[in-house]
Amino acid sequence: MDPLTQASVGAAVAAIAARKSETRRAILLGALAGAAPDVDVLIRSDEDPLLALQFHRHFTHALLVAPLIGLLVAALFKALFFWKHWSYRRLALFAVLGALTHGLIDACTSYGTLLYWPLSSHRESWDVISIIDPIFTLPLCVLIVIAFAFRRPRFAHFGVGLCLLYLAFGAYQRGQAAEFAKQLAQARGHDPLELTVRPSFGNTLLWRIVYRSGERYYVDAVQTLPFASPRHYPGSSVDRFSLEAAASLFPAASVHARDVARFRFFSQEYLFVHPMKPDVVGDLRYAMYPDSVEPLWGIRLDPERPEQHVSFEHFRDPSQRAFKRLWQMIQGQAVEPLNAN
Repeated sequence: MDPLTQASVGAAVAAIAARKSETRRAILLGALAGAAPDVDVLIRSDEDPLLALQFHRHFTHALLVAPLIGLLVAALFKALFFWKHWSYRRLALFAVLGALTHGLIDACTSYGTLLYWPLSSHRESWDVISIIDPIFTLPLCVLIVIAFAFRRPRFAHFGVGLCLLYLAFGAYQRGQAAEFAKQLAQARGHDPLELTVRPSFGNTLLWRIVYRSGERYYVDAVQTLPFASPRHYPGSSVDRFSLEAAASLFPAASVHARDVARFRFFSQEYLFVHPMKPDVVGDLRYAMYPDSVEPLWGIRLDPERPEQHVSFEHFRDPSQRAFKRLWQMIQGQAVEPLNAN
């Protein structure tokens, strides 16, 4: 999730272990350690556009690495405030708690996190909250500020409780969306080989449905509310892009082939050819609209130069019209369908 959310969650959880007199240092340490794993954004290369993707949410986000990050942050904090007679053991406790939250909260999103590295290279994604969700973050920030200002850790405790309730609501909503998706596929006569539902940007009411039947992906959106009928937003479908398809374009041992394999791992295998850019392979997990097959990002292939790295490109639409349509869908209003394929 975003750095503000990571710092806030780390601060709130660290404050659980704090005495009243320790509230401020616990919040500061928890915030620093909670945000620290995102130092992996510094891993990048001008020559290899996929290096940053490969190592984001990688080993720095693993549960086994989190205590080491916490101990390091606590040591730096202790050195910075060397004149304070603070117990390193207490500082380490706050920092380790903060660091442990980072990978866990990231795993609640759809991006994919190597939570169990080095024991497993599985990209964990529980799909219960958007990568950015102000409803989750802003109340927590307010409670953390109050806890810090008045040295009252119980406000942070309340914030943790609110976060857990919101995540539980997201899990419930995900279950509702998944049930609708199964019924939708069945009504179409499909037996999905894969089926996922993911929250759209900034909310847990509007969900993106992606399922695979044969070698084709089907994309739809659904708005769900407790005790209300779901609102379906029909999407379209695209052909799956497989490693076999890549093998027909360039040699299996080429740089291009290795890059496609890396991007496939990053995207959790949800690859397809961009509907309007035939030389672009997109990540079907994310789109500006939850009913769209136009990806937020993808890799551009150049079969004529297979020994060069692919390029990584974004296809965002930050226009007012785009956000207006998304907001209408979140509210369950009727919208103009996108061009179907």
